[in-house]
Amino acid sequence: MLSSLLDRVFRISGALAGVFLVVIAVLVVAQIVGRLIGVQIPGANEFAGYSLAATSFLGLAYSFRQGAHIRVTLLTDQLPQAMRRWVLVMALALASSMVIYLAYNTMVMVYLSWDFGEMSSGIISYPLWIPQLSMAIGMVLFSMALIEDLVRTLLGMSPNFEKNKETLGVD
Repeated sequence: MLSSLLDRVFRISGALAGVFLVVIAVLVVAQIVGRLIGVQIPGANEFAGYSLAATSFLGLAYSFRQGAHIRVTLLTDQLPQAMRRWVLVMALALASSMVIYLAYNTMVMVYLSWDFGEMSSGIISYPLWIPQLSMAIGMVLFSMALIEDLVRTLLGMSPNFEKNKETLGVD
């Protein structure tokens, strides 16, 4: 139940990451066309940068869930199955703790930007917490994906990233 809910949330987050990727492409094409006809698009570079951050952070949980994050298994593949599982538990626990720490600090950054009324310094002025919010959401979702796989592994089940990687036929 919870796993299927998280699947949907991660898919939505991945789709939003794709939307922001399209936004980057549209902004780049608009800037190219604008230069050709002598028109400058104010704030396009800033919005492309924020869209890149949104794409990167919102795509973390979805890509992790799909088994698309790079894992180096050269050494762990040589270990016995039981030891390999505990190495995976330790790696997931370490990754979870680091990502939770980063998620917390990103949420604090967003809150402080909102609380202090921090505004962008570019040509177009807007509250900075708005583009920062995608980073916080992405980090929280990524931490949830890591924690779920840690719990699944501790309970003796396959982590979702391995299960989905096998389903997709990815090596």
